Amino acid sequence: MTNEISLDNKTIQIRLANDLAQRIKVGVFIYPVLWFCVGLGSEFHKDNLLLFIIINIIFALTSVIRAIHLKRIKKISHDSSNLWLLQVRWLLLPHTVLWGSIFALSLTSDNNTFALLMTFTTAGIVPGGIYNFAPDFKLTMWFTFSIATPALISTAIIGDWFLFILLIVYLVYIVQMVKSQNKDYWFSLKNELRLKKQTRTDPLTQLENRRSFDEKLNKYCHLTSRNHELLTILLIDCDHFKNVNDKFGHDVGDLCLKQIAKLLTEQLPRATDVCARYGGEEFSLILPGTDLVGAKIVAERLRANLESNPIEYSEGQLQITVSIGAVSRKLRRFKEGLPEELFKQADLALYKAKKNGRNCCVHFAYDENEQEYKQAISDADFERLNF
Repeated sequence: MTNEISLDNKTIQIRLANDLAQRIKVGVFIYPVLWFCVGLGSEFHKDNLLLFIIINIIFALTSVIRAIHLKRIKKISHDSSNLWLLQVRWLLLPHTVLWGSIFALSLTSDNNTFALLMTFTTAGIVPGGIYNFAPDFKLTMWFTFSIATPALISTAIIGDWFLFILLIVYLVYIVQMVKSQNKDYWFSLKNELRLKKQTRTDPLTQLENRRSFDEKLNKYCHLTSRNHELLTILLIDCDHFKNVNDKFGHDVGDLCLKQIAKLLTEQLPRATDVCARYGGEEFSLILPGTDLVGAKIVAERLRANLESNPIEYSEGQLQITVSIGAVSRKLRRFKEGLPEELFKQADLALYKAKKNGRNCCVHFAYDENEQEYKQAISDADFERLNF
């Protein structure tokens, strides 16, 4: 693949598959339609009716199979995207090889109208295919050579070297177009992803920002509700952080925030966990699949880790403590306002942690029996409210 973005990145693989599906679906049925028009327009069907019908059937069946396969794009996962892309290549072959073979046949035919129409339509199909398949360089080359090869073989066999050389020149030009289209696609995608990341990343800490957190909270609420899974939200606020800025300056305050962000991410090894700077000195976390007891363990670990690791700056060290508010719930169905509801409960828990003297954790959980959020204080509460 001629691009600077690694296709080992699973997110890129899914994006590639979706882009290809959107581009390809436009031309899936172009082969049977064009062949039907060429066959009738050149009167090919009069002398070769059975062959005309067989080719129509092959083109039509292949188009239907490809269309069904393209619809599966909605169900593919990160792990199955490579297989899906491989299937796209193989399902393309019946169309391209058959069309290339018909084109080769037309070049040796006495039916000048047939040759003219096939040349005209092939000249249109190839550039269109190059654009549609541009995201995948291998697929584009696969498409180009599977159409061109039968014609090259045919002209070489009959010894029409002028036409053979003309096809070679055309093929070289097309390959350059393939490279250019592929390069343009990946350049645009790279810029798009960079801009998208910038709009969702906090510039100081390089964590996700409030916008990204809100989007992911909404996404996880939908996902966990559908799967009837657990979800925990943690809000972390740096205690008396205004005093740090007032006494030591905003440069030291910024240094503290960057170090806190680093410590938080180091304590969250799971790829599914979300850590964001929600605003000012407040951080927000999403822990999918984490129950109340697990939330207690994680929150206390984070609090203790931050307390025991003073922030070093040019003139010494600063000890920063945090207050943490957490809410845990097993989501059974999504309802409008659920993300906001969970965040509000975590915020209430954080407020209570500050009211209790700061440098502590307060946990809320949803009591399904009484259908309300309750604070877990004792071990008995954690056991009773745990899912």
